[in-house]
Amino acid sequence: MNVEAPRVIAESTAASDALLVVFSSEYVFDGTAGAYAEDDARRPINEYGRQKAALEDIALGTGRGLVCRTSAVFGDDPRRKNFVCQLVDRLRAGETFDVPSDQLVTPTYAPSLARAAVKLAERGKTGVYHVAGPKAMGRVEFARLVADAFRLDHSLLRPRETREMNLSAARPKRAGLRTERLREELGEKLTAPAKALRELAG
Repeated sequence: MNVEAPRVIAESTAASDALLVVFSSEYVFDGTAGAYAEDDARRPINEYGRQKAALEDIALGTGRGLVCRTSAVFGDDPRRKNFVCQLVDRLRAGETFDVPSDQLVTPTYAPSLARAAVKLAERGKTGVYHVAGPKAMGRVEFARLVADAFRLDHSLLRPRETREMNLSAARPKRAGLRTERLREELGEKLTAPAKALRELAG
């Protein structure tokens, strides 16, 4: 789904000269030197990152591909699977929530991401853009912003090093994305996390 299906779509867009827009991830980087710019070397350290790197190559290989790399996307999710939804659900239930203390991300509000991607596509932009929030931050700092916005108990957050969390796949630690290129193109930043979380919390 991440590679072979887009390859078929890419063949069709190439034949019709359509613009192919794909969404990639900071996981194409190894997380040793973030925050990363668009032209920094990709070195994925897990299978998801390798598939996203392959997707980027497919899109750029058409000559009419727009790659929107993003990070830590959050928003209203009926499946309650993103970081913010999981954190809110656990803290509301009075349960503790483990947060990686050594991971850098760039929290990105989904509606803001969508608006920016549409603007880039409408302008016919191609190549790689980091379409992410305006600030790279540690996951613990972001988790505290979430707790503040939803008026939840900070003491239930449990900072843990990534190696302590028994994750099934390696994670890039110092990832995060630099977004100067996007700001120059759009003349504005994406919605800041604190403002987005207040909007989400109602």
